[in-house]
Amino acid sequence: MTSLADLPTLAAQYMGLEPPETVAYGAHTRVPWLCRTWAVAPETGLWEKVEHRFEAEVKSRALQQDGCLVCAGYVIDATNSLQRWFPKLAEQLDDPDLDPAVMSTTAHNASRRTQRAGEDAYQKVWWSCRHGHRWKATVLNRVRGEDCGKCSTAGISKEQVRLAAELAFLFDLQEPSVRDPRLPDGVPDYASHQLPIPHGLKPAQWRYRDVEVDIMLRLTRVGVTVGVEYDGAFHHSSVLRQAHNRRDEREKSEVLVRAGLLDLMVHVRLGDLEPLEGERLVSVAVPDRAGPWEQAGAVAKALCERFPGACPELDAYLAGGVARAQHQADAYITAVWGQLKPPRIPRPRSEPKPRALRATAPAEGSWLTAVEAPYRNPDKPSEIVRDYECRCGQRVTRVQAQVTSSNTNSCGCRRAETTRRSRIHVSPDETRAVRAWAHEHGHPVGSAGRVPGRYTASYRLAHAGRTDFLGTDSLLTEAPVRAWAEQEGLLGARKRITGEIWLHYTAHILNSETSQPSEAVQLLFFQVDVP
Repeated sequence: MTSLADLPTLAAQYMGLEPPETVAYGAHTRVPWLCRTWAVAPETGLWEKVEHRFEAEVKSRALQQDGCLVCAGYVIDATNSLQRWFPKLAEQLDDPDLDPAVMSTTAHNASRRTQRAGEDAYQKVWWSCRHGHRWKATVLNRVRGEDCGKCSTAGISKEQVRLAAELAFLFDLQEPSVRDPRLPDGVPDYASHQLPIPHGLKPAQWRYRDVEVDIMLRLTRVGVTVGVEYDGAFHHSSVLRQAHNRRDEREKSEVLVRAGLLDLMVHVRLGDLEPLEGERLVSVAVPDRAGPWEQAGAVAKALCERFPGACPELDAYLAGGVARAQHQADAYITAVWGQLKPPRIPRPRSEPKPRALRATAPAEGSWLTAVEAPYRNPDKPSEIVRDYECRCGQRVTRVQAQVTSSNTNSCGCRRAETTRRSRIHVSPDETRAVRAWAHEHGHPVGSAGRVPGRYTASYRLAHAGRTDFLGTDSLLTEAPVRAWAEQEGLLGARKRITGEIWLHYTAHILNSETSQPSEAVQLLFFQVDVP
């Protein structure tokens, strides 16, 4: 093997001017190559055929077994560039000397030569968001989700915004020095403050130049500037970090007071967070589910105890019992987050597991008898059906679960028989008489509409003098009626005693020649019935 033609795979990718038979496979010559492969189209998410063109030495490909430089990300073209895969990030690139069409999506570390020159170890470039904020970050960090730090809501919560809005109603709110460009006119800026600390007052272990304060208030009547920290349970309740957080918060308050930036720091501690102690620090405990009105009232009370006369309107505010500035908080949240509440993401519904194909017996008292093994419904595979023979001789196919649960008890003949059965007439005059009789005996019944069949049947027996069939509450008991209905085959699929059954039973008693019920039936009559 002496030439490139002896390597068919590389020979197919070779695009040089000389024939592959004349090119030695160990040559140091740099020649063009063409890699035909597949790639995912970012617009559609579908696979498509692409061609990667690059130059490389013959030796590196034949002996060192280097693959396609475009597939490996060493050469950038229209198929793997930042412009191709992340067009929105490419629009935010703020450097005229850089072309996103030839930029890699994984650029992160700077070259060793740059690092030896004392420059940054990371290959950071300038970006600009739609609100005009400029910052530097690597391409890889942007691809992984890093966004504009000034537009980020990572350091502020919606609960903090709602508390700030209520405190701004009671005190003078100090807004950040640079107003958020996303806010419309008339909407206060409730963002956190970044306060620079003089170098001589900054503790050695602090990594950041500025200190963040959630809310800053000016108590004009007493000439005091107060900072408010919103300590939620999510970031402050870790058992391992509680002591560390308390030490840092105390140190933070002391440094801000020594720097003359604040006169007092108030910590709103939610839930069961331990209180903080310090000379220039006030800890306000509020329930975990407390609303903005309750939280603002607790902070204002603490400030009035520390500085009497700081808020004369506090009593009227607490007497109102409702938050007063949430419309401003809603406007801020909508402008910054884009919506008041995040959209509800529907949970993906998994495919239902098919029911096991096994035979079950019909319910007790059913007129249906299984004659074949169960099978799946061809039109609805999730449904198991079975062939049955009814007591009337009809052969039918029914859903096995319906027959087992007694929802289906026949081929339909029992329903037809019930439809043909004559209904017992109850006149309006009798209905009014039954309603009056029920009220007289202390039975609840509505003032309009139909009266329950049990009351009508009991009234008819009492009116006919057959009180021996009634219980101690002057009503028919259910047990003998159910026994008679089962004997006559009148109970439906759900075994319920309908109003018609009560009336038919009464008619049976009144038309019977027997003047007294038997001893066995009497035992059923005078059992305690469940209404």
